[in-house]
Amino acid sequence: MPVEDNDDALIAIGSEFSGKILAIDTTMKAHTGDQIFVRSRVVPMLEMAQCALRKIAPDCDLEVVCGYRHLDVQRQQFQDQIQHVLRKAPSLSGEELKEAAHRFSAVPEVAGHPTGGAVDVRIMQSNGEALSMGTDLGEDSMDTYVFSPFIEREHWRNRQNLRFCMLRAGFAPFDGEWWHFSFGDREWARYFNKEKAIYNQLSFTMDKGMPSTSR
Repeated sequence: MPVEDNDDALIAIGSEFSGKILAIDTTMKAHTGDQIFVRSRVVPMLEMAQCALRKIAPDCDLEVVCGYRHLDVQRQQFQDQIQHVLRKAPSLSGEELKEAAHRFSAVPEVAGHPTGGAVDVRIMQSNGEALSMGTDLGEDSMDTYVFSPFIEREHWRNRQNLRFCMLRAGFAPFDGEWWHFSFGDREWARYFNKEKAIYNQLSFTMDKGMPSTSR
C-alpha cells in the first residue's frame, strides 16, 4: 500500500476532545510525557465518536489510552513480542516467526501507531471503571479478536457499540484487537479501498521540536 503523507500536523489531544485521556504506555513518557499525540484531523474524529457514544450510552465516555508511538518504542515492543513468541514456540523462524509476533505487535515498518493516525480506545463508565469487553486492553489472548465466539453476549454488544461509534466517525477497525482503530495509515487505506495511505510514520520527541517523517 503506497503512502503519500499530507503533512497533517501531530498535536496533543486537548480540551477540544470532551472524552477522557489516559496515557498508559509508560515507554512513551520520554517522548510525549503524559500527553497523547495524534494527527490533527484525528482529534475532531474522536469527538465525533464521543458524541455518537453519548447518544447510545449517556453515562459513558470514550477514553483514549494510546495514540502516536515513537518508532524506537514500536521496534522494541516488536522485539519483545518476538522473544515472547519464541518462548512458546521455539521452533518458529523467519516469516512464520515474524507473522506470529505481528499478531500482537505490528511489524514496525507498517505499524499504524507511529503514523499518529492510530488510537487505542475503551469505554469508561460514570463510576470510573472501564466497560467490560471480555478481555483487558492489550491482553495476549485470541479472545481480543472483535468477533471472538467465546465471549459473553454482553461483551459482544459492548464491542459492537465501540466499533459502531468509531466507524461512524470515519476510523477503520482492526478486527484482531477490539480497542484499535486508525485513520490515514495503511490499514485505514486498505479497509476503505483507498488508493494510498495519507500518513507516513514519524519520529517525534517533544523536546526536539517538530516531528520529521521517517522514510
